Amino acid sequence: MSETFDDFYDAVVEFSRLLRDVRVPVSMTELVDATLAIEAISPVDREQLRVALFSTMVKNESHRKVFNTVFDIFFSRRSNFFEADDSPDRDQSESGEGMSFGDQVDLDGLREMMIEALKGGDAQQLARLVRIAVARYAGIERGRSVSGVYYSYRTLKQLNLDAIYAALRPEEGVQLSSVAKVIANDKVEDLVSSLKDSLEDEIRRILVEDRGATAVAKTIKPTLPQDLDFISASRDEIEKIRHAIGPLASKLRARISGRARRAKRSQLDFRKTFRESLRYGGVPIEMHLRKRRPSKPEIFVIADISGSVASFARFALQLVYALSENFSKVRAFVFIDAIDEVTDFFSQSSSIEEAIRLINTEAKVVHLDGHTDYGHALEQFSSRYLDDLTKKSTILILGDARNNYHASRAELMAEMRRRSRGLYFLNPEPANYWNSGDSIVRDYQKYADRVVECRNLRQLEVFIDSLT
Repeated sequence: MSETFDDFYDAVVEFSRLLRDVRVPVSMTELVDATLAIEAISPVDREQLRVALFSTMVKNESHRKVFNTVFDIFFSRRSNFFEADDSPDRDQSESGEGMSFGDQVDLDGLREMMIEALKGGDAQQLARLVRIAVARYAGIERGRSVSGVYYSYRTLKQLNLDAIYAALRPEEGVQLSSVAKVIANDKVEDLVSSLKDSLEDEIRRILVEDRGATAVAKTIKPTLPQDLDFISASRDEIEKIRHAIGPLASKLRARISGRARRAKRSQLDFRKTFRESLRYGGVPIEMHLRKRRPSKPEIFVIADISGSVASFARFALQLVYALSENFSKVRAFVFIDAIDEVTDFFSQSSSIEEAIRLINTEAKVVHLDGHTDYGHALEQFSSRYLDDLTKKSTILILGDARNNYHASRAELMAEMRRRSRGLYFLNPEPANYWNSGDSIVRDYQKYADRVVECRNLRQLEVFIDSLT
């Protein structure tokens, strides 16, 4: 085997370590598959190598962005394996001609040219302008171990991202339908994302030249959807989380159903056992058990949708939507200082977005001043829905248990737990914040089966796995 292939094998092993460092799981079997795959391709073809490694190493589509980030750094065009950068204009710009062009353009002119390149889909021109912007505004210091995010921020600040957004949006006064507005806004987001990606690529190229691909790769800590913090996630990040909720909802159904099957022991069928014993002179040699009916678990989800947990509330509603597709019976309730059942909003809606819109506009969740009141919400739930709970019911309460110094009415939760199969409280706040200020976690811990820190999907999965 050639030295080049040996070098690639070593590189793939190192690459797998970096993926594990950012919590993308890569098993030894997958690593072996990856090393076999590069024998079937031309490893010096960067895109073939990307496809081969992704298809053999990555099991979850939501990990694609993190994989691509690590790949683009580790297997940079300026790494030991890709000495030549095949992008057009590279040699011209680095020889100084591109920079001399940049010297003739002021900031406003550079921004306008970028906007025109984005609108026209001119990737070559955009790449050229980005190189000029990074050279002029990023302030990259050779030898200094500063994150590429910092340099990207400095460049975008100078370019004035708000002005770029404003220039890409439809002109004022243009009448658009609601659908057309959504499409237009999505297009603007895509164009700005392409600008950001181009900036990051250029900064990454310079940093790899200066420090080497492995050193740069070790400095990044991209966040997987499983590790995004619910309570501080942006709307876009919550959308990324949504795609990973479905499998967890299926797993939760399996866990709760499994617990029910194990808890319900088969009973002796006395008549059948006695009848069969007559064949042996009345000696019950063969025992016969009654057939168990399949368990049909019910789940009650009670979610705090107050402003203090707005992002978590959106996740909670997405979780309810996913659960409704996996359980035979799901009932959903939302509250701020009053509680309302919103089960029908989910069953009547064709999408999670429509369900959330209905909840935000029609749910009756404000009693007095719109400040969270867990105690009053529990009072209303108990007076309206307590008799609906059975030993088939599992209750999930989602919220931070911050009660604005109102009465907790924790004794009502005790009765809810007594009537149900189980009651779990999932809290998006770090556990070391519990019971500080107006947090009343301690009051509810006495009556719940468990109060669980649930800040991200990874912790949610650990909770589901613990239901054995």
